[in-house]
Amino acid sequence: MDTHPAPSDPAGRTGDGAGDGRPPLVVGCHLSVAKGFPAAADMAARVEANALQFFPRNPRGGAQRQVDEAERDRWFRRREEVGLRYVIAHIPYTVNLASPKTEAYEFARRVLREDLERCRWVGADAAVTHPGSYVEGDPADGIRRIVAAIEPVLPLLEEPGAPWLLLETMSGQGSEVGGRLEELRAILEGLGWPARVGVCLDTCHLFAAGYDWRDPAAVERLVEDVDRAVGWERVQALHVNDSKFPCGARRDRHEKMGQGAIGRAGFANLLRHAKLRALPMLLETPIDGELDYATEIRWLRDLDRALAAET
Repeated sequence: MDTHPAPSDPAGRTGDGAGDGRPPLVVGCHLSVAKGFPAAADMAARVEANALQFFPRNPRGGAQRQVDEAERDRWFRRREEVGLRYVIAHIPYTVNLASPKTEAYEFARRVLREDLERCRWVGADAAVTHPGSYVEGDPADGIRRIVAAIEPVLPLLEEPGAPWLLLETMSGQGSEVGGRLEELRAILEGLGWPARVGVCLDTCHLFAAGYDWRDPAAVERLVEDVDRAVGWERVQALHVNDSKFPCGARRDRHEKMGQGAIGRAGFANLLRHAKLRALPMLLETPIDGELDYATEIRWLRDLDRALAAET
C-alpha cells in the first residue's frame, strides 16, 4: 500500500504509556453545554474528567445556542481552572455528508461549516463526525459526496486556532460509510491528505465491525491496520464504550464500562497498548444523568492503576 503524508500531532502525545511513572489518562465524557460552556466545565470537574465532548447544537440538528464573548472568556478561564486537557465537539447524528438527497446533503454541508466555526470560537481541539450513509446505490458514490462536502471547509481548517476534523470509525451497519478503514482512507485520499483531517476511533464500533478487544493480537492488528490505512498520527481521539452486542455483530449499541461484551479483559488490552492509552478518551456510555459518568471514569482509571500495579 502506498504511503500517506503525515500531519503534525498537536495533541502533544508523549510517553509510551507503560510501566511506573506513565502519564495519567486523558479521559472525559459527553456533557451538555445547554446551560453554557462554563457550566459544562463545572460538571467535568464534578465527575473528575480532564476531557470533554459536547454537541455544538441540539443533537437533532437545531440551531446553535448563541455564545457571546463574555461566556467565552468565562469558559476559557474555567477550562484552565478545572484542568481540561482536551475538548472535542460531536457534530449531530442527523448530519449525513453522504446523503443522496439534496435537502439533507445541503443541510449537512451547512452544519459542518457552522459547527467547525463554533469549535474555533470556543477553542475546541477537534470536531468529530460520522462519515455518513450512502442510503442506496454504490458506497463509492457516498464517499465522493463526503469528499465534496468536506472540501469547501478545508481552508477553514488551515486558519489559526482551527480544530481538527475527525472521521469516526463506524460499526458497518446498513449503508453507513466508515465500517471499513479503507473507506476512511478513500475519503482522505479524495481530499488530498489535508493536514488537519483525521480519525476518531470508537471501541464499540470497532468491536461491532470485527476487531476483538479481548484478543491482544487483534488489538495489535487494529493498530497496524489503522497505521497502514490512514497513518497513526491522524488518530486524535478515542470514544470508549462497551458493547451490548458480540464482536462482529455490526450493531451499534453502547453499554456501561465493563458490563458489555468487551468487558474488563478488552479494556485492559486497550490500556496495555501504548499508542491507544495515549489518546484522549471520551465516554459515551448510557447514563441516567451526567453525574453517572463519575462512576464510568473511575472504573477506567481504577483499571489503569490495577494494570500498572501488575507490572
